[in-house]
Amino acid sequence: MKKAVEVIHDPGRAAVLVDPMRREIVRLLAEGEKTQSELAKLLGLSDPSVGHHLNLLRERGLVRIVRKEAEEHGILQKFYEATAYVFLIDSRKMPTEVERYFMPIALERARSIVSVVSVMSSGTEVLTAEELEEFAKIVSSTIIDVAKKFTKPWIGTREELLAKIYRNVLDKLISKPALLPKPVNAYFANIHASR
Repeated sequence: MKKAVEVIHDPGRAAVLVDPMRREIVRLLAEGEKTQSELAKLLGLSDPSVGHHLNLLRERGLVRIVRKEAEEHGILQKFYEATAYVFLIDSRKMPTEVERYFMPIALERARSIVSVVSVMSSGTEVLTAEELEEFAKIVSSTIIDVAKKFTKPWIGTREELLAKIYRNVLDKLISKPALLPKPVNAYFANIHASR
């Protein structure tokens, strides 16, 4: 059975997900099983290229073959799925050369949260690059801490699971604004006070 969330602590497993195409393959396979050919069509890649990515992902236990079916012409089709709905990299456990690959994702998450919270609290301050990076690390750590609660099999879609995780992350951040960089702290403190 597919896990709800898998937190990756191993740098070797995380390094496989540095490649954006492999992250997309895992995302697609978390939504439902697919063959190598189906993935190739969805991604606009050749079958051999997708096969290479699938082999690397299988070696690291991120995807698995769930069934095999013989086609009309006798060709055996393998159906793949992700081993979890969501994979999260614990950047606190990663060497810098791996962590830096995931920083753009962390920064986009942080920018999104700051934008939403800024609108909600009528804030106008802009974060410096350093403050945003500090906040991105706090958000990433909070996501990992919250995701550890999702160990039971998940009934629902991947997007529902992610929405629940992010809702819990926001609740946690709003409840502890003092831990955040000053401009973000002010936004979250306003929201916390209005609750």
